[in-house]
Amino acid sequence: MKSMLTNKSVLVSIGIPFFNSEKYLSYAITSVIEQTYTNWELILIDDGSTDKSLKIAEKYKKKDSRIRLLSDGENLGLPKRLNELSNYAKGKFYARMDADDMMHPNRIKKQVQYLQEHPNVDLVGTGLIAIDNHNNIIGLRNGLSKTKYSLKNIIDGQWCVHPTITGKTSWFKKNEYDSSLKRAQDYDLWVRTVQNSCFSKLEYPYLYYREASTPTLSKYYTATKHSLKIYWKNRKILTLFTCMKFSILKILKLSTYFLLSIFGATNILIQRRSMKLNNNDTSIHQKNITNLIEKSCNNI
Repeated sequence: MKSMLTNKSVLVSIGIPFFNSEKYLSYAITSVIEQTYTNWELILIDDGSTDKSLKIAEKYKKKDSRIRLLSDGENLGLPKRLNELSNYAKGKFYARMDADDMMHPNRIKKQVQYLQEHPNVDLVGTGLIAIDNHNNIIGLRNGLSKTKYSLKNIIDGQWCVHPTITGKTSWFKKNEYDSSLKRAQDYDLWVRTVQNSCFSKLEYPYLYYREASTPTLSKYYTATKHSLKIYWKNRKILTLFTCMKFSILKILKLSTYFLLSIFGATNILIQRRSMKLNNNDTSIHQKNITNLIEKSCNNI
């Protein structure tokens, strides 16, 4: 059964937390403004930035009444800001996004359409195009596209990357992130909820994900530490054997990352995550990215 999708069918809340994101924030906001689906509100939350991020956000807020900006001057950390964003959301659906990424122009339209046509689905993610810090395409991120994900899929890392996800706002309000986790708070949330929820994924890449800006040895170590904490916190769900198995695998991956970082070769891991696009697809997506960057320059 096909839904009657119109721009006025539902309000979609889009949440972007930011901290010292002056280099890329305008690109992210512009990609929301350029969505083909227009019935949205954008909620921007500043986590105590000390650069020009807040000023950039203020400029956009003045130009577009659909943008809400919240800033208390404090640095509370990402998980607490994520919970605030979903609690402030007024729309029927809520879309996640990071301050250094860009949306494909049809992202919200396609995800809303899917959620309307599949009312049993709580969250729907998408594929993504990995980009570097100069906005060049790295490749298409590998992943498993399914209509229903299991706990094993989540543990195996086959679920979607966090900022691709759109879902029912009521689901996000009901299921909060663990504010004690400085990293991997999304992974913890999926592990805790997947058995009582329905997660789906669209195969097409509707997000331009700035993968090259995130990996550092300290961040990788912190993410690994929190992943181990998540395994053992949920050992009754996962079983003791699964906890031990995935703990060992995580430690081995951290060791590999450490060795690669010594030789300045961590980009090998980034490249292995992605598949090379054909020339036509590369041209289409690079054109989208270039267009968003040009429009963001005009906006500020």
